[in-house]
Amino acid sequence: MEDLPQVAEHLKGLLAREQDVQVIGVEEDPERAVARVTSDRPDVVFIDALLQAKGRTDPFALAKRIRAGSAGTRIVMVTVPPRPLTARAEDAIDAVLVLPGQANDLAGALGSPKGGGGAAAGAKGQVIAIYSPKGGAGKTTIAVNLACTLRRDGRTVALVDGVMQFGALRHVLPVPPDVRSIVDLPPGPAMRSAIGDVLWEGPAGVHVLLAPERPEQADLLQPAEIANAIGLLAAAHDFVIVDAPTRLADDTLAIFDAATTIVIVSTYMDVTVRNARAAIDTFGALGYRGQKPLLVVVNQGDNLPGMKKDDLERTLELRVLAEIPSDWKTVSKSLNQKEPYVIAAPTAPVSRAIAALAAALIAQQRVA
Repeated sequence: MEDLPQVAEHLKGLLAREQDVQVIGVEEDPERAVARVTSDRPDVVFIDALLQAKGRTDPFALAKRIRAGSAGTRIVMVTVPPRPLTARAEDAIDAVLVLPGQANDLAGALGSPKGGGGAAAGAKGQVIAIYSPKGGAGKTTIAVNLACTLRRDGRTVALVDGVMQFGALRHVLPVPPDVRSIVDLPPGPAMRSAIGDVLWEGPAGVHVLLAPERPEQADLLQPAEIANAIGLLAAAHDFVIVDAPTRLADDTLAIFDAATTIVIVSTYMDVTVRNARAAIDTFGALGYRGQKPLLVVVNQGDNLPGMKKDDLERTLELRVLAEIPSDWKTVSKSLNQKEPYVIAAPTAPVSRAIAALAAALIAQQRVA
């Protein structure tokens, strides 16, 4: 969004020098800009922060309207040195470009590796495997809502259904019937150019890679191909959240090998804790412990049948990163309506707990 031809031409000249960048247009009118972004869903939008000073429109309100219309679009605010700005997720601003701007400045604003502004080859994003050794602990729901929360906070996020035979993401998200899956990706180097074609833009702009639609198609996939797909997503996103299978088979181990962090979902029920302890012992035998962070999230954490956080940490010998409260009404409504509860009910205690989990994982990323 720019109403000065000189500035627009300068930006177009900078962008012309970037590989794989195509300028689809310049809009002077804010209404047309919002409509075009909503329909075309570009990867990046530049907004002139001086529009307000010129009496045209509030650029920050415009940014929020664009975020609402196309959650996956990266929003860059353009300013000048006398009017410094800070990129803040709550303002729907992913990056700031200060004019006149150099190539590295532009690359950073675009989120490409030259400026270190986003995950890319050589600056890989975090791969977080969400795992539970017992079904029904809520790992899929946590994975979905965690991905949406991280994206809402301004991170680029991919969500992978790692359960190749009976994936759940198709059933908990409003996935159109014609969306392709990981089984449609070619193996080997050709996967790099094809992976964008099979991603579905889900709630909040999360890029979703689905498991095969039919169980028998899982046999068509090799563990190395799953790991390759995750690695390619990590090269283009700040976070890759993987809903991992419960069984410890070769495909699960491929996910764990690709992961930078493994989050174990437990409850305070004795059988779940015992299974978690057995899984952690297996992780130790496989060499994961000490190689990458193993963290624990307790689901239904306010349902305490004789066990508390300190007891669980002693039993598992791992840190409990977060406790997610039980909220049957909010969670079941979310699942039935296929709308993540962090979007449908952002102020609910369960949504605030997911926000705290996201913040803790971001902090973990900084320490790593």
